[in-house]
Amino acid sequence: MKTRAILTLSALLACGYVCAQDQPTSAMVFETYEWDFGTIDEADGPVSHTFRFVNISNNPIQIDNVATSCGCTTVQYSTEPIHGGEEGEITVVFNPARYEGSVFREVEILTKDRHNYASLTVYADVNPIPMDMEHIYPHLLVGTIQTNSTRYPFGYINQGDSATKVVRIANVGDKTVRLSVQATGKEHGLSVDCPPSIGPRETASIHVTYNIPTGADYFGMTRDTIWVIADGIKQVPITMNALRVEKFDPDDSKKPVMRIEPSYVEFGEKAPGKIFKKTIVIGNTGNADLIFRDVEPMEGTAISIERGQVIKPGKELKVKVAVTNSRKPHTTTMGSINLTTNDPTRPFRELRLQVDTK
Repeated sequence: MKTRAILTLSALLACGYVCAQDQPTSAMVFETYEWDFGTIDEADGPVSHTFRFVNISNNPIQIDNVATSCGCTTVQYSTEPIHGGEEGEITVVFNPARYEGSVFREVEILTKDRHNYASLTVYADVNPIPMDMEHIYPHLLVGTIQTNSTRYPFGYINQGDSATKVVRIANVGDKTVRLSVQATGKEHGLSVDCPPSIGPRETASIHVTYNIPTGADYFGMTRDTIWVIADGIKQVPITMNALRVEKFDPDDSKKPVMRIEPSYVEFGEKAPGKIFKKTIVIGNTGNADLIFRDVEPMEGTAISIERGQVIKPGKELKVKVAVTNSRKPHTTTMGSINLTTNDPTRPFRELRLQVDTK
């Protein structure tokens, strides 16, 4: 096991601010915001790491909400108040079942007063349990063609750059199958290279590439679909997505830093089928203009900022967000708004909204 950055709690108290890179100002100061489990075996089951932090403020803080990026990651923590100068712990547990290769998962932490926020990340390189072809490629695409995954997130791709992922497929049948593909995303620079056929009990690779164009219309998240066609038949799609951002100069000392308070907006229990609004604050704590390259409210949500809007260094903007509540009783509605900016530290942010039906 190894850690990517280590600071003692005494050093954190001495500096009096968040020393870890890329973290927003918060009274919760962690000794490290990242943990690498290294190479682990799927057969060994879940692994865990305890992140320790100190409350550097004079006021008590109380953890109220912890959100993980995947169901394979769970979190253990105390909801008791932590007074100024006291230490707290958050244990992150990662279950490697059905994972293979490099994996990273994020954990977002929010306190009850909504003034303190932290983001933790765990990494692992998973050695899978050896299996036969049907288990290695468990997802049916069409006929006797199966794959090991039907979802391929590419992550960040700079405008003007390209990235390729390999879709592994297997023919679990006893006859050769003719192959072709149908895909969306040509306007996003997506291309697919597929072999013309695959023999019985053979595996093959389909290469999927994004060549991201440049320009104001090519920011934000893409969502595309590929169908593998076997002997003229298609059934189950494969989904792709990429986060398109500008190419940043790592040596440029001028850069914006976006701050969102809060980034997880709870509306509480509300009447069904109605639209509810709240005001949040988005600020720029950097030394260059913060530019919103893409603003994408998901279905049932809205936000009062638009693509191209600018926040000057040291300034902040009061922003209205809205969510439409479900018409069903005793239902939790989750909404999200995707923001792509020129903040090189974290150019893509997801603003989450939650409302419960009375």
